[in-house]
Amino acid sequence: MLEVDLNAPDIKVGEFVSQSCAQFGTVTSVKVHRTPSAFALVEMTTRDQTNELAARYGGSTFGTCALIHIEQKPS
Repeated sequence: MLEVDLNAPDIKVGEFVSQSCAQFGTVTSVKVHRTPSAFALVEMTTRDQTNELAARYGGSTFGTCALIHIEQKPS
């Protein structure tokens, strides 16, 4: 799970997620979804990068995409 400021607009949340995930490799896209529960679909350039990302944040992988649950960062 990745903690973010869910009060921010989707574009800002996506930028934060992208920056956080960049430590695992090249992020090619991020899509933020807020319902039914908040998550980000993060696409990386390789499966190895995707697997590392999912392992770090406890997400699921689909090819080169990882589904990462996001939650409100404590104040």
